[in-house]
Amino acid sequence: MALFEQLVGLALLLGVVWLGWRRWIEPYREGLDSQGIGLLMLAVLAIAGGFIGSPFWWIDDPDSFSWALPPLASRLLAAAGFAFAVAGCYALEQRRQELVRSYIVMLAVYLVPLVVAILLFHLDRFNWRAPITYVFFAIAAGMAAAAVWHIARKTTLSARFSDQPNEPVAAAPQAWLGLIVIVAGLWALALLVYPQGPVPQIWLWPQDPLTSRLIGAMLLTIAAGALLALRSAQQAMMSLWMFVTYGIGGALACGWNGLDGKPVPLSYAAAFCMLALISLAILVAGVRKAAPPAVRSPT
Repeated sequence: MALFEQLVGLALLLGVVWLGWRRWIEPYREGLDSQGIGLLMLAVLAIAGGFIGSPFWWIDDPDSFSWALPPLASRLLAAAGFAFAVAGCYALEQRRQELVRSYIVMLAVYLVPLVVAILLFHLDRFNWRAPITYVFFAIAAGMAAAAVWHIARKTTLSARFSDQPNEPVAAAPQAWLGLIVIVAGLWALALLVYPQGPVPQIWLWPQDPLTSRLIGAMLLTIAAGALLALRSAQQAMMSLWMFVTYGIGGALACGWNGLDGKPVPLSYAAAFCMLALISLAILVAGVRKAAPPAVRSPT
């Protein structure tokens, strides 16, 4: 049954990748070299993985991930995967070179620390007789290496993905994004560097350092997304949609604990609610800095 589910998941993944190719790559292949196609395919693969994996992670299917996750952590992983997929769709739909590059940077920020931590500290957590283990390492390590490659070589896309003039970010969104950089960044470093801390409001799984680092990797990505968003209104919108999606998913995941008769982690639930609500309010109000009023010439 587990093998059948994984084959179904693989078929769905390939189907979504094919749709992504038809939507975002094939119509714009003119002028794209092999590196540009590889960059777009990496983004499409991240989108497909997020969309396909998130339902299985939400129900905490034991055969859908490479190590046994607590139910809440599995649902937070689902929220992260879905948020990555939403941000990737936004980047590719806008056909802006700098958005695609920023998306790949966020992918690297998420995967590289996690893969390095696993290789250094957590190889004993994996069942090496299970096929999903090898699939995980092939995808996670392969995508991490590909993301670092494209960042290092500054892969460019065709003129149809050319950079357009960037608009500055207004003061209120800048303040919110700066706060996210500080809070999410410090929280991420706490979980990644010292995953067995004593404060339950910060460390939900001190007995499970690999899971703590998995959550920390997404918080580090949120901080990186907020930092990148300070560069332009266009990047701010992509990051804020990611924050709204992850915040809603994280809040629902925390609330689901109550439905299961387990304690609701109030600190996490409050943080996710604030992340979603304030980010959504800023999106509704607008992130662009208003142009100065035109100076009227004297008559």
